[in-house]
Amino acid sequence: MSLSLRQLQVLRIMRDTDEELVYSKGTAYVGDVKIAPRTVFALLRLAAISMDQYSQVGGCERYTINETGAELVEGKAGGTHE
Repeated sequence: MSLSLRQLQVLRIMRDTDEELVYSKGTAYVGDVKIAPRTVFALLRLAAISMDQYSQVGGCERYTINETGAELVEGKAGGTHE
């Protein structure tokens, strides 16, 4: 699966700001940036983000960028950018 430009942007934001991706009831944000649910699901399929251990507190799912996501941003994981 290839990495889209939007997926790369989201991963960069997460890496550079150390923000979590917060998903609740079909709406997702990284900080103040709204993220489409399909982008969240694609990042999960790529195994680029991981659920935080306190994810379900307050009815929200929280995700952090993981090593795979960081490698994708750096171009080391073999993903392509479209």
